[in-house]
Amino acid sequence: MIDDLPGARRNLYRQQILAAAELEFARSGFDQAKVNAIAETAGVALGTLYKYFPSKAAIWDVLTSQRMDEFRSAVMTLIEPLESPFEKLLASARAEVMFLADHPNFLELHLTGGLSWGTAVRGEHARRHAWQSGMHLLGNLADEARCRGEIRDLRPSIVASMIISTLQIWMTEWVNSNRDRRADAVADEVVEHLRICLAAGG
Repeated sequence: MIDDLPGARRNLYRQQILAAAELEFARSGFDQAKVNAIAETAGVALGTLYKYFPSKAAIWDVLTSQRMDEFRSAVMTLIEPLESPFEKLLASARAEVMFLADHPNFLELHLTGGLSWGTAVRGEHARRHAWQSGMHLLGNLADEARCRGEIRDLRPSIVASMIISTLQIWMTEWVNSNRDRRADAVADEVVEHLRICLAAGG
């Protein structure tokens, strides 16, 4: 157990820095957030921060990868028992609403970070790769749903973009309205809207 202490301490510092970074990114956006502000919020010296992360981009990459791993796990839990690709698409949208609601700082930077269906293919950091990965998953499910005749005959990339833009619209409105209803009610609204827009024969 003693041998594990240095590793446990390192992990504690890393998670402390990541939590502070998520808060600062939510406050200021990725581009405007300052590394010294992240260190101050984390309660560590700037030199200590740089021992664990060589740059702001590196912090973002780890934070994004960690959150996306958590999100993918939440999605898989919801869609695994489902047979219909269309229902899996809708469940994925529901999972994102609930995940973002449970992580308010990540939701804030998700809405203010300048990422959307139109910018997901540009950029260098993991935030772009995470979006591309999500778009790819939605696109594959959309293609399966289209082949089964469950949704309208639309390009899979169009369907994925519609889902992402719908989520952004609803989550932005929810935040701007001071979260005036439960997150599961927002998820119900998103799913119903997408079902009406995408269902075959709709």
